[in-house]
Amino acid sequence: MTPAEVSPAHDGSVRRRGPGEIRGVVTPPFYSLPMEILVGLGLGLAAGGAVAGILLRARSRGESRASAQLASMHDELTRLSERVASDSVRLGGRLEGIDDRMVHTHASNADMARDIFDTLGDVRRATTTVAEQAREFSSLQDLLRAPKARGGLGEAMLEELLRQVLPPDSFSTQYRFTSGVVVDAVVRAGGRIACVDAKFPLANFRRMCDASDDRARTEAERAFAADVARHIDDISCRYIVPDEGTFDFAVMYVPAEGVYAEVLRLAHGRRPLYEAAIEARVIPMSPLTMYAYLTTVLFGLKCLSIEANAEAILGFCGRLQQDMERFSDEYETLGKHVGHAQSKYEEGRVRLERLRGRLERVTDLTHEDPSGTGLGGAPADPGASSVLHAPGFSRAPADAELAEPAGAPESNGARAGTNASLHS
Repeated sequence: MTPAEVSPAHDGSVRRRGPGEIRGVVTPPFYSLPMEILVGLGLGLAAGGAVAGILLRARSRGESRASAQLASMHDELTRLSERVASDSVRLGGRLEGIDDRMVHTHASNADMARDIFDTLGDVRRATTTVAEQAREFSSLQDLLRAPKARGGLGEAMLEELLRQVLPPDSFSTQYRFTSGVVVDAVVRAGGRIACVDAKFPLANFRRMCDASDDRARTEAERAFAADVARHIDDISCRYIVPDEGTFDFAVMYVPAEGVYAEVLRLAHGRRPLYEAAIEARVIPMSPLTMYAYLTTVLFGLKCLSIEANAEAILGFCGRLQQDMERFSDEYETLGKHVGHAQSKYEEGRVRLERLRGRLERVTDLTHEDPSGTGLGGAPADPGASSVLHAPGFSRAPADAELAEPAGAPESNGARAGTNASLHS
């Protein structure tokens, strides 16, 4: 039992709280409640009923509004489902197109992969062929180490270079001297020939390039320098023959720029190979320097051709000058004739004007004769006859006028004076 359920009595005893009592207040029985309490309870019940009605009406309104919202949501869901269905159909069509393109792409990729594999097979076969040709080239390189094949290659390169630069009649290959010595090529210029040797020793140069250590390379360089020195002496002795029309120098053709650089760098017997060659009147030339030399020779040939034709050109210019002088004389003669003809023309024109004036005067006299007797009859006026037969009237002045030189035409005043004298 809690303290709230126990309350003290009037007599000081403790008693249990009844069901109608409030804590600390003893609730009397219903029949013993006053009227005010009953009225208050009635009013409270009425107010509670009103509130309950209001709540019920609000609930009904909320239910109708909720049903409207549910209906709108149902419509929205319907439209959304229809849209989802149409989008699904459209997406399905696109997926079908993507599937078709993927199938086509897969097929094209398969074809491309097949082509790539075929190309790789061709590349593999081409690589095998190149490897075989490389082995053949290595064997050809071994063949070129022989002096004869080496000389043939140098001669072919030199001949091609000469053919590209010079005209055909300005060089020859395999030229033979009267002594039986054959030089690889000669270049003709100014009535003489320059000998070019293309057989260059390359055996020790190959050894020098293939040397595995410095000692072997030094020995190969020494041997190569000795070969080049001997080759220079051979060229100087065999191909410089002035009594057979050669220049006092010869050309040593070096077939590669790298070999030419080694010739310029190396020395034999503490003497540079290039200085020894120049002293022996042998000029080393690589393909580039040979091209420059041949270009210079070509310009020299052109200058020699111009010099050879200079006399003919001067003779032609002399004949042309004579023709010009002859034409000038003839043209001056023609000018004189034209001037004489013009003077004669002016003289004839003056005489024609004078005759025209006399005819006009005669016509005027005829019009002034009223009798109409004419020129052959007797004049109607005795005075006119006496004037015509007067001693002072004569035809000599008219004849004198006809005999006047050209350039003195009769003026209008003189003509008027003559007409006045005739009229008087």
